[in-house]
Amino acid sequence: MFTPTIFLPDIDSDEKYITLDESKVHHLKNVLRIKNFDCINISNGVGELFQGHFVNDHVEINSQKKYLRKNEISIFVPYLREKNRFRFMIEKLVELNVYRLFIGKTQNTQNTKLDIKKIHNWAISAVEQSGTPFFPKIEITDSINYTIFNSCFDISGVTFDKKKANVNAFAIGPEGGWTNEELSNFQYKYKISDFSLRTETAAISAVSLIM
Repeated sequence: MFTPTIFLPDIDSDEKYITLDESKVHHLKNVLRIKNFDCINISNGVGELFQGHFVNDHVEINSQKKYLRKNEISIFVPYLREKNRFRFMIEKLVELNVYRLFIGKTQNTQNTKLDIKKIHNWAISAVEQSGTPFFPKIEITDSINYTIFNSCFDISGVTFDKKKANVNAFAIGPEGGWTNEELSNFQYKYKISDFSLRTETAAISAVSLIM
């Protein structure tokens, strides 16, 4: 049976009676059709899920469970101008529990005005949809930090082999590919396929391979 999840990063671990704001109540009652005494989970984004019941626009907490991250994957992805594809990529990376999500520009990235609030809302939506207890650290950057990201995925690289490569931080290139200058800054280059992949496909596939 599906149990809805809401994201409340500031929840006190000792609280037993949680007051919800109007937007959360509206979503639960009018979108998810939650009724009094239905089960509900609360994610704090740092590895805890609180289980309780929805009672008169509040949540009465019955129990909580702590989870440990199975990995600490950091990924750099470029802006995508097509909103639906960009949102899809962000949501799936959150559902896959990436630890740090860097979003930035590359030399072949077209100028795009990013709405960080909208990106956070997409991430929150993914947490609540999937029920994950983890929320990634999201950072907007104008350039790639090659100290953190010394590995990238590119069609020119060697085929990725999880048994041989210990990769926890990597960069995904833009639609137009990496420039030669950018590629020269990466110490390791891997490929997922012998064919070109869309940015969101490459990002999701790479995380899935490394997990």
